Amino acid sequence: MTPIDGKAIAAELMTSLADRSQRLLQRGIQPHLCFVTIGDSKPAEMYLRRLEKLGGKAGVAVSTRALPHDVTLKELDSSVASLNGDPVVDGIIVQMPLPAHLTYADLAEIIEPRKDVDGITIRSGGLLYLGLPGHPPSTASAMMHILDAVGVEPRGCNAVVVGRSNVVGHPVAELLLAASATVTVTHSKTRDLAFHTRQAEILMVAVGRPQLITGDMIRSGVVVIDAGINPTSDGVVGDVDFGQCKDIASAITPVPGGVGPVTNAVLLRNLIDSAERRE
Repeated sequence: MTPIDGKAIAAELMTSLADRSQRLLQRGIQPHLCFVTIGDSKPAEMYLRRLEKLGGKAGVAVSTRALPHDVTLKELDSSVASLNGDPVVDGIIVQMPLPAHLTYADLAEIIEPRKDVDGITIRSGGLLYLGLPGHPPSTASAMMHILDAVGVEPRGCNAVVVGRSNVVGHPVAELLLAASATVTVTHSKTRDLAFHTRQAEILMVAVGRPQLITGDMIRSGVVVIDAGINPTSDGVVGDVDFGQCKDIASAITPVPGGVGPVTNAVLLRNLIDSAERRE
């Protein structure tokens, strides 16, 4: 078993991003990410601080647009529209989850596609489905980047995705198809989940259920990429039981320290891609 070091993969990616950002700075362009907060949220504040720290290493500016918790859709639309039109803003992220009176569908229509660095808009989804250049969701892109970093070629492999969310499971399935894998997508209504997961040469898990995948559900030599982040009384765990699966898999991401650091770096890669297109 090879534990996959997401921090090392992210650090390598960040080095290349710093070089690209420096070349932009020499031309008078600083990549700029604006984080839109809605109300007070400790997790959002922690995420913002993490982005600021990481962005500083890559020469990226990170700013904040604070909105009240009871912001209306019209007010959110107006605020995001002003960022869409701001020539020095290259990427926009809106704090998730949204308050109950706003929906994901509302947000998916208002961010300008070039600035949609987290790949949540309808247009970004369409570009992904059609296999055209765009910004796929960061976590799904990070999972694929990890495969590439550890030398796993999806072409012709049986790849199984556990989870079908619009931000991870569904997009990573599309990315695997684009990489010529044979893809099975499983979800909460799948009968006999273990039957499907045992067929996987590549297993991508993003379902939000702590340690759902156990050792008896995988085949020997599988590559496991676990995007789950589940707080428990014993700490943060993934959707895969790492202790049971680590001696069966040929390579596996731990939680924490696996997909998470790479996701943040991929988000900044999307931002720098956007900044390069600003010209």
